[in-house]
Amino acid sequence: MIEVDDKKMQWSEGMTIASILKQVEDVSFCSVVRLNGRLVSSPKFSQTQVPDKSILQLLPLVAGG
Repeated sequence: MIEVDDKKMQWSEGMTIASILKQVEDVSFCSVVRLNGRLVSSPKFSQTQVPDKSILQLLPLVAGG
């Protein structure tokens, strides 16, 4: 079991951040994910494996000037 933005999800072998985002609604805002406290940017989503019992936080890109 993993936790994505405080919601429980079933974990499976070989799961990546990209595969998780395909299962979550309205993630178009998500450009960075905090995986167990470590920041992962969108270019690495498809290659970043998610271990069982992980905690993910979906973070929007914030820009300012």
